[in-house]
Amino acid sequence: MKCPGQDTRYWKGDDIFEIVCPYCEARVEFFKDDSSRRCKGCDNLVFNPKIKTDCFQYCKFADQCKELI
Repeated sequence: MKCPGQDTRYWKGDDIFEIVCPYCEARVEFFKDDSSRRCKGCDNLVFNPKIKTDCFQYCKFADQCKELI
């Protein structure tokens, strides 16, 4: 069974988004479950400002997800 929060069939339009890199101002694309991405402009690690982990408190698959983040 796949976590509904990570199953792209249940994602909405704003679950994939871009932010401005805080180091070089290039655009960095995130999927809602990415904890961080490398900026293609400067190669710095940029952290996802919208990541949500509140489901870890109640989901029976939380330990498996925590390993992925």
